[in-house]
Amino acid sequence: MIAPTPFFADRGCHTQIYEEIKSLQKLGHQIVLCTYGLGRDVPGVRTARCLNFPWYRKLEAGPSFTKILLLPLLTLTVLKTAFAFRPDIIHAHLHEGACIARVCKYFFRRKKYIFDMQGTLTGELLQHKFISQTGLPFRFYRFMEQRIAGWFPVITQSESMLGELRLLKGDGVNAANVKDGVDTEIFHPVPFDAGLGARLGIDPEKPRILFMGLLEEYQGVDIMLNAFAKASLRMPDLQFIVIGYPNIGKYEGLCKSLGISGKVKFLGRIKYQELPSYLSLSRVAVAPKIAATEGDGKIYNYMAMGMATVAFDRSVSREILGDAAFFCRAGDAGDLADKIVHALSSPGECEEKGRLARDRAVKHLSWDAVGRRIDEVYRRLQQ
Repeated sequence: MIAPTPFFADRGCHTQIYEEIKSLQKLGHQIVLCTYGLGRDVPGVRTARCLNFPWYRKLEAGPSFTKILLLPLLTLTVLKTAFAFRPDIIHAHLHEGACIARVCKYFFRRKKYIFDMQGTLTGELLQHKFISQTGLPFRFYRFMEQRIAGWFPVITQSESMLGELRLLKGDGVNAANVKDGVDTEIFHPVPFDAGLGARLGIDPEKPRILFMGLLEEYQGVDIMLNAFAKASLRMPDLQFIVIGYPNIGKYEGLCKSLGISGKVKFLGRIKYQELPSYLSLSRVAVAPKIAATEGDGKIYNYMAMGMATVAFDRSVSREILGDAAFFCRAGDAGDLADKIVHALSSPGECEEKGRLARDRAVKHLSWDAVGRRIDEVYRRLQQ
């Protein structure tokens, strides 16, 4: 398995890769993960890391020129590992991983390949302001995106992403939606962690709402904090719990300018295995992602914990949540504030949304089910 990312750094892309590996191992698959030379080793995941540049320490999401320079080093690691491990299937995450798999195909023509697409290449580059939508770089990356999508069979995590792929390559593209998932045994409803709450200064008697994710503008964080400020005018005791990184200093400054510094707790990066205790601190969560077709792994964790979610009305969010959420107009801070206040003022409705979310997660969104769908794709490849 190829993962051109600093695995493991407690964020959505890495969680998906980790949980895919776990679910496939349960089905008897042996997996070696080839990844960058920085990140945290995870017990149970056999990992081969490439060399890293001493000055490079970027763990957060997004493109960089140094990551591009690391790709040849990771390619060498993948080739070396493939010669030693002799895999039946080479499973490539992300577009960069598909490029490495393309090189592998020159050396291992009889092996089977699969491209695990977690989003659009040009969409990510635009979100991170790495390129603009006009000019040669955009046209080059769009051309590459179209070519990459036709190299191997593709798996996606949502119908929206599958639709985006079909717009790119046509209805005849060889692709399957295996969906995303959550570990419903680790993430499940638990009472408020009083000890943790006391240590963090969170009052269980006051209304609370929680966000978990990357602290980036393209994730909707600026809009979310503006919505928090509007909601706090109507609910003066409201507490905001924010789990994630990077840019904490930037967003602390924004909170200060909005007059809500004393109401927002920035908890920083929390280890994946410790998240359930932190998610217990609120019964209501917010999902402000604004990208139209990108997945949103945090929602699955919210659902498994039995939390009521306030989310922007995107097709992906609708697909994941069904009726188990409070939806508001995408990108509208005022409507998000309205729905936050409504959710916190309606404990009975929140409880019902949380129950529906948990039930939906257990029945339809478990990682075991995702693993079985990927396993079926593997079996079709080998027929």
